[in-house]
Amino acid sequence: MITPGGAGESLQRRMKDRMLSEVAEMATQLFLAKGFDETTVDEICAAAGLSRRSFFRYFKTKEDVVISQLPVLSDIGCEVFLSRPPDEDVWTALRHSLTPFVEWVDEDHARALAFLALIEKSPTLRFRYLDRVDRWQAGLVAAARTRLAHSGNDLYLPVIVAAATGAYRAAGKIWAQSGGGDSISALFDEAFAALAPAPYPDRGR
Repeated sequence: MITPGGAGESLQRRMKDRMLSEVAEMATQLFLAKGFDETTVDEICAAAGLSRRSFFRYFKTKEDVVISQLPVLSDIGCEVFLSRPPDEDVWTALRHSLTPFVEWVDEDHARALAFLALIEKSPTLRFRYLDRVDRWQAGLVAAARTRLAHSGNDLYLPVIVAAATGAYRAAGKIWAQSGGGDSISALFDEAFAALAPAPYPDRGR
């Protein structure tokens, strides 16, 4: 049962998400027209009808305007991973953790291509993106340990999570280079099939 307070919070969250998405879309149009590094926060604020104070309340940096729109780099992917059936192997669950990104791409190919192109063209944005990928990867390792009730510090989980994020990056780059002509889901399936690891070792830990 949803309480009145919970319903209000849910509505506020949806409104905030919609507003952030609209700001990101306007900012992306400016980035594509002028270049990411050449576009100022003041120009974004003017286009979106925001004050600088409001902008920095929602985004810590200009880079976050772009990065925040990639669902795979948020907590959503880890939540999907942890929600998978308990008898499903870790590698398959990692593949399903990319479902939010697939849905985001399929919702609007042109938007996804624009975001990925921005990341490739701007060194500062690319650095921020890779930093977020590292954090996402660490979150998935922690989620995998939670899923397996495993507190050990062996290499298996970090290695297969690194392989999964590597598959995401490689397949995503190929998809972008194809101009969105390929199926991102099929590319992920192909990449994960090529890297399928050995089963998780039972070491009695």
